[in-house]
Amino acid sequence: MIRSSLRGFVIGSSLPATLWPLVGLGAKSAHLPPGALNWLVIGLFFPVLFGLTNAMTVSLKGSNGILKMFGIGAVMGLVSASTGTFLLNIPEIVYGLSGNSRYLALPGGALFYGLIWAFPVRYLNQLFKMGEES
Repeated sequence: MIRSSLRGFVIGSSLPATLWPLVGLGAKSAHLPPGALNWLVIGLFFPVLFGLTNAMTVSLKGSNGILKMFGIGAVMGLVSASTGTFLLNIPEIVYGLSGNSRYLALPGGALFYGLIWAFPVRYLNQLFKMGEES
């Protein structure tokens, strides 16, 4: 179980670390005014968050089916989007969403993270035979 959790952390953390520069948020940080949120610091926390979540996921009993992985990703997306919306005001800083429209980040985050967990992370776990050890 510990080997599986360790592999889950490594695989789960490598996906966002690889995709982070492609998203464009890192490049957008150069255009933020002084004193604004430093996107590069946030980029360090995403891999750790993904890795810990995947390590816990592969430790759970049962199969890693699409619905289970989508549900775990959706919960993680809601937590991340809630933090970004209510504490860091990311929808307004990055996308210019203010007022009630900034709350679109909540279902959007849940859907986005759910799809990431249901497909790429699930397939990586299957590729490395995670969660199947006794």
